[in-house]
Amino acid sequence: MSASANEAIPLINKSEEILLILPSNPTDDILSSAFALHQYFKKHNKKSYFFHKQEIPKRLSFLKKPEKILETLNGSRDFVLMFKTKYNKILNVNSENMGEHFEVRVTPEKGSIDPRDFSFMPADFKYDLVVTFGTPSLESLGEIYHENTDLFFEIPKINIDNKSSNENYGQANVIDVTASSIAEICTGLILEHDESKFDKEIAQALLTGIISATESFQMATTTPRAMIAAARLMKYKANQSTVIRYLYKTKSFSFLKLWGRVMAHLEWDEETKMAWTLIEKSDFEESGASYEDIPYILEEIQKNFFEGQIFGIFYNEESSETAAQMYFADISKAKQIAKEYDIEATGNLIKINFDNKKLVTAEKDFMDKLENTE
Repeated sequence: MSASANEAIPLINKSEEILLILPSNPTDDILSSAFALHQYFKKHNKKSYFFHKQEIPKRLSFLKKPEKILETLNGSRDFVLMFKTKYNKILNVNSENMGEHFEVRVTPEKGSIDPRDFSFMPADFKYDLVVTFGTPSLESLGEIYHENTDLFFEIPKINIDNKSSNENYGQANVIDVTASSIAEICTGLILEHDESKFDKEIAQALLTGIISATESFQMATTTPRAMIAAARLMKYKANQSTVIRYLYKTKSFSFLKLWGRVMAHLEWDEETKMAWTLIEKSDFEESGASYEDIPYILEEIQKNFFEGQIFGIFYNEESSETAAQMYFADISKAKQIAKEYDIEATGNLIKINFDNKKLVTAEKDFMDKLENTE
């Protein structure tokens, strides 16, 4: 058993209510790996909760997904009012929502309640384990972390990643920087924990992650272990041709038209190793593409520039406001630029809104700030 699995497996065994949290703009590898572990935990009769605020890409429609996906962690912890009843029992409790306040009325058996017999405290969280995927730091989770810091500090965490930038914030850090994908790591974890729970759906999701992360085993980062893991998954009826058909052969015509426009205007700067493009509002209208396609266009740019360090798309939103989505290979650089714009980086990714600026002006503004951080 690997050292990282040795830390994670006891946490899995003793947990009953597991919260899976995905970063913003997760890769297909991260999404499909989380799908697989969600199903795997349920097969162990554990309650598994799946948190993700964005729409699942249509290209993953062939995978079995969670029945319910949480977009908020509201209600994850109760607040307890406690009364000592050794000398004065409680006969009745009534509550009423009064608009701007909530009123609780307590009827004691004798006289009034002694304030010394009354206390309040937060209850335990409903979850007893948190699992994160491809998340280099808790800060990189952004809003969900800042709104629920107690949850992340009080509940044990399994941190699954294959990036050297990971801050090892989990009680169990299942991190392998030599792995080609998150799915490869999850495959190994399941095999070490309980291979008997593997089924076709779990195997299909994990194979999808491996194929997506390795560009169907064509990338230089593909390891022999990735090939071995894929072979094991196909033993459980995971279908490689199905994965390839959905991931690579079902891009919509509108997406391809927008991608063509992007490639026609793509810029490359050798000094900063930055690849970027500008997309006009008319490009969306004439191609019929969606603004939801932007993260995937950004992924395509990354695939075509292996030596790239910064990848960006400047575009006009539906409101005609100018924005940019930028991916940085170096997470510290993402944080530097985010600080320049007084925004938060979501891992390696930032989104910038340029108030009342045209595309070319926004482009120059970004370049100036990038130069200032060198």
